[in-house]
Amino acid sequence: MLRSRYNPIEYADKKKRTNNPILMVVSGYLALITLGSFLLSLPFAQKHSLNIIDVVFTSFSSVCVTGLATIDIGTSFTYVGKSIILFLMQAGGLGIMTISTVIILLAGMHPGFNHQSQLLSNYTQEGNVDASKILKAVLPFTFITEGVGAIVYFTQFNTEALPHYSLFDRFFASIFQAVSAFTNAGFSVFPHSLEQFYSNIFVNLVTYVLALSGAFGFLVVTELRTVVNFKKREIQKTSLHTKIALGFTAIIILASTLFVLMSEWNNTFAHLSIGEKLQSSFFMSFVSRTAGLNSVDTSSLTLGTLFFLVIIMFIGANPGSCGGGIKTTTTAVIVLLGFNRLLGRKKTQIMSRTIPENTVDKAIRIFVVAIVIVMTATLILLETENADSFLKVLFEVVSAYSTCGLSMGLTSELSFVGRVIICLVMFIGRMGPLFLVSAVAKTQEDGMWYAEEDIMVG
Repeated sequence: MLRSRYNPIEYADKKKRTNNPILMVVSGYLALITLGSFLLSLPFAQKHSLNIIDVVFTSFSSVCVTGLATIDIGTSFTYVGKSIILFLMQAGGLGIMTISTVIILLAGMHPGFNHQSQLLSNYTQEGNVDASKILKAVLPFTFITEGVGAIVYFTQFNTEALPHYSLFDRFFASIFQAVSAFTNAGFSVFPHSLEQFYSNIFVNLVTYVLALSGAFGFLVVTELRTVVNFKKREIQKTSLHTKIALGFTAIIILASTLFVLMSEWNNTFAHLSIGEKLQSSFFMSFVSRTAGLNSVDTSSLTLGTLFFLVIIMFIGANPGSCGGGIKTTTTAVIVLLGFNRLLGRKKTQIMSRTIPENTVDKAIRIFVVAIVIVMTATLILLETENADSFLKVLFEVVSAYSTCGLSMGLTSELSFVGRVIICLVMFIGRMGPLFLVSAVAKTQEDGMWYAEEDIMVG
């Protein structure tokens, strides 16, 4: 008589691994990238025959809302192709879990526990909000913001600014640019991004608002919307997360604006008026660090400005947003950790609150893994590419990891191996802590430990 090899414990563990929400997200993004590559490779999506690696690269960059491009998408793809890119940006910006949850709810079904838990972790600090409520808040905010932005863009993308564009051309460009700015994708149908609109206050202003709205994060935006209670005529308390995210974002923008202004005053901004200098420096610090759109030629910036952009790109946007990077709050926690240790404190404290050790440990892991990824990719590209400077390669890698999209011109010059490496870096950067920490690092349970032995440091 044959004995059954069925093991209920092993079966339960296998089923649990199969339903892992992290693997669901990774699989979802890979499936979307594959679908995008297939659709963009079809003849009706291309104006002329394109290399398959360029098509795949474009799909990766669109889904990962990065904006790096090996080809000019405006002249390489038809309206169908650019519409596919627009869809990939929107889906990648909102997130696979958001899109799939919408489909499930529209079909009259209810998302499973793992599905909901991942959606909650992306948009909330506490996992105690119903998924449908999140969607009712996220989706209208997204589409209304993008719609208003597209209208403003359309008023500025007129025949005077774009004389060779038809009415439909300007209409499509407005929608495309609004989605690209909000999702922090960095793509543009114009060959030189928004450089031709560097002095247009309305284009600059709407880009600020769209990029900031997409990079602030759902939790911060939600709390800001309800911070003033008009019925009770009082100001509601905000969470520590929102305070740190707002404060650190403001510090980065202010410091970046002043640094870029001083560094480029007699360089790229030399021919501009004082108002245009302020506007351009604000645009670089406000939009370029996360959205990847630029109003001046990146390759003409000073080395100091370029290296400073590397730093703020690496930091990136707020958690739960369309932007990338290690996130502002992660950087803030690490800075606060160092500051508190210098003061001799065992705990990380700020604003009469103590940040949990688990959060501090997670921030350190995110930072360390990000450094390792950036260093490894940079070393590989230094060997495979014929770049004329180390900064040019580092800039490209950090831009890819932070899903920013700025480039010093290296993207189109990348070899096959270089393009594959950048695609991997973009994908890892888009997954962020979700992929790098939750999928790789595991917390060691309390148990037996080896004996301690001290070493010299410093």
